[in-house]
Amino acid sequence: MRHVLLLLSFSLVACSSETKPSPEPVASASNTPAPPASSPAPVVSDPVAELNGMDPRKPVPLQPMMAWHQKQNMMEHLVAIQRINAGLAEEKWDEVAAGAKLIGSSPQMKMMCQHMGAGAEGFTELALGFHEKADTIIEAAKKKDVKATLAATAATLESCTSCHAAYRQDVVDAATFKARTGSAHDPSMMDHGH
Repeated sequence: MRHVLLLLSFSLVACSSETKPSPEPVASASNTPAPPASSPAPVVSDPVAELNGMDPRKPVPLQPMMAWHQKQNMMEHLVAIQRINAGLAEEKWDEVAAGAKLIGSSPQMKMMCQHMGAGAEGFTELALGFHEKADTIIEAAKKKDVKATLAATAATLESCTSCHAAYRQDVVDAATFKARTGSAHDPSMMDHGH
């Protein structure tokens, strides 16, 4: 029996030594593959150009300061609409009219819309239409007519959303702006008041 146990022990040792994987050679500088002689440069994408390629709206060329001024105006327009709605909720007609006056038409607003839209056909007309519709809010508020004031505000907002659906800012340098608009205007000289 002792011989049988000894024989089994030798068999197990022999089997286990046969199934062990052979050790891997240690990597050295001499057997490490060299990198390819010339790797292709990584592809660098321009995320703004990529976004513009996805956006089907018409570009409105603006120099950086003009684009920032326009964004400030849009933020002011939202505050004016908020003021109109708050005034309507409490039937404070002077507040409604004051809010609408902030976005109403004026010679300065007309000049600014024409300048901003110089490089985008149809933009100026939509922008001026927005401001003219805001004038109808003032007229309805003077009559203290809730329904007419709401309708005028809705028409003004429709002008706003139509313009944003059709156009997007395209921030360009001075030379590109001049080439696309024919204007050599220095935007740093723009009047920031309304």
